[in-house]
This record gives sequence, C-alpha cells and structure tokens, in this order.
Amino acid sequence: MRSCWLQFGILAVAFTVFDLSPQTTALAEQAAQRAPQVESRMTLSIETFCSETKLRTSNARLRWSIPQTALSGIGAATVSAARQSLEATVYKNGFEKNLLVSLPIGAATADRPIVPQAQGRQPLPRAFQLRLIDVQQPGATAEATAAGEMTAVVENLEPGVTYTWRIAIDTPSGRIVSPSAASEARVCPADMVQGTAVPRRKK
Repeated sequence: MRSCWLQFGILAVAFTVFDLSPQTTALAEQAAQRAPQVESRMTLSIETFCSETKLRTSNARLRWSIPQTALSGIGAATVSAARQSLEATVYKNGFEKNLLVSLPIGAATADRPIVPQAQGRQPLPRAFQLRLIDVQQPGATAEATAAGEMTAVVENLEPGVTYTWRIAIDTPSGRIVSPSAASEARVCPADMVQGTAVPRRKK
C-alpha cells in the first residue's frame, strides 16, 4: 500500500511540474509579451567620477550607441529622435522585479535637472535620488551622429553602491532595451575648499 501511495505522489508531482494547460500557457505568453526585447546591437558604457563643482557628489557618465540598421527598424532617423529613458537599479534582478527608477532622456542642465520617475517604490530610497544633468551627442562628425552615439551625465549617486543601468526605447512595435551594464559609484572625499566670506572692516 505504501508503494502504491508513493507512486501516486510521484505522478501528482509530475502532473504539477509539467502543467501545460491552456491557462498556464496563456499566462506565460502574456509575461513574455510584457518583457521588453533586448537589442543586442546597442552598446552601453559607464564611467564614474567625482563632481568638480559639488562636494562629496558621485557622478556617472553613460555613453550608448545604436547602429543605423537598428534605428531604421524602430522608425527613427536618429537616436535623439527616439523616445528614450535611462533606467537604473541597485537591487539584484531589479529590472525583472520592477525595483528601478527611470529618467526620461531630454534637455537637462545642472540648474534644470531631470529627476527619476519611480517604478513601484514611494518614497524613493536614497540610492534612487538621481539627477540627470546633461544629455548630448558627443560625435562631432556626421558619421558619429549617424551611428546614434549619445552621452548622459547623472549625479548624486550613493557612494560605494553598485548600480545597474540600461537604456530603454519605446517603439511602435514594442519596447526595446540595451544590454545592462553595472558600475560602482565613486566615494568622493571633500577635497575641495569652499570659499569663505571675509568680513568687511568697519570704517
């Protein structure tokens, strides 16, 4: 009798593991459709550095490019014409778990930065309080512009924390993302001396 129950239990486990019901298959297909497609031809590199103008401020410079063939496939003449965003996470599998922040890529300056759009976390943790302060096309030649090269500078990283980055592009046929790249934020000592006001002499 015990052997019979044991065989029944094994069969039950087998049916549970290999459940290929229409409902299960439909859920798997929906999850696959929601997941963004990775554009392997996109390249992304990260350079971390300390701000030259702000004390103890860790920054990152991101460079990415998209081949012209890939741009044609998403219906954009240049990469700057595409609707892009910079996404960052500090968690393991953070992109898959929706533990990330998104910075829309647009005109940004240190005086008018672009701040994150939280994805499922409010309020933002300290590591996610990033600011996009510069976006530009670094190439000075027509070839570089055609290659879809862009750079962005992000400030206010949490020192010593490892960030994982990616570029996301919304297209008429769906959302594509670049391969992710990780970098550790610099620890920036206060090696700059702030000017002190000299008191005026009384006459």
